[in-house]
Amino acid sequence: MLYGIAVKSALPNGEISAKGPIMKHLLFFLALIPIALLLGSTPGSLHPLADSLAVFRFHIAWFALAGALVLLVQGWRRSGIAAGMLSLAAIGAIWWSYAPQTPSKPLTYSLYQKNLSYRLGEAADIIADMRASKADFITLQEVTTRNTEILQGLSPDYSSQALCKFATVGGVAVAARFPKTKAPVICDERIGIVALQLATPKGPLWLVSLHLPWPFPFEQAEHVRQIVPILENLKGPIILGGDFNMVPWSYTMTQIEAATRSRRVGATHGTFLLEETIMIPIDHVLAPTNCIGEVSTLDLLGSDHHGVLARFTLDAC
Repeated sequence: MLYGIAVKSALPNGEISAKGPIMKHLLFFLALIPIALLLGSTPGSLHPLADSLAVFRFHIAWFALAGALVLLVQGWRRSGIAAGMLSLAAIGAIWWSYAPQTPSKPLTYSLYQKNLSYRLGEAADIIADMRASKADFITLQEVTTRNTEILQGLSPDYSSQALCKFATVGGVAVAARFPKTKAPVICDERIGIVALQLATPKGPLWLVSLHLPWPFPFEQAEHVRQIVPILENLKGPIILGGDFNMVPWSYTMTQIEAATRSRRVGATHGTFLLEETIMIPIDHVLAPTNCIGEVSTLDLLGSDHHGVLARFTLDAC
């Protein structure tokens, strides 16, 4: 007898076997695990654990799809169909985000985003790569005494700069070809953000560099709660580059986009190899218009993060 169900099986000694029902229900519960994890990766507004699961949503969705097939084979038809549709929707949405996009206007501005890595020693290659890119804006993270020379090396082309210390892994910095305005630099050493207002041909705008910690059980959600009001108080357009330590389909990204009145530029690209196993997209650029832009990933150049070169327009679509 199992859950009120009796299944008799003829054994040599005439005993009753419940092996069939036990295996069926075990398969049912095993199939539910990835499905439950997939559902748990969505309500980031309720608990930051959801965003931690969202990092692996694409991979979880494939296991959930396998679980859906198990449910169908075992006769739980409605549950299997519902789980299959959920899994395919998650896989399709993420897969689509990696698809190349066609810009709707000429892309006249560009931003070079790079987590330098606090371990970085030799900086000449990165300086040369940034200058060769001819990017209008540069955003950096993990700027330490070992690699501060990068800002010095960029100064002939990028005279407007700001550096804000942050934690033990290094500060956040911005650099630009355009002159500064008289607005004070925004720097908060507790939460990894620096903002510099620039005078551009399109008018004043804020250039922001951001470095978020890892998600739950680390302090990402708490840092976002402190950062959002700062971003909301910046008047005018905002361009932001950063190491979000978070994927584009997360609640964290939704909050930062809303606070900056912007959206992520370009298609999704993997930028960081997690535990030498999974390439995850955690370095992003945000721009203030709804025009589709382009993003390309760059060489590591001694860092553990790929650089990101984003091209976009500041014209209204």
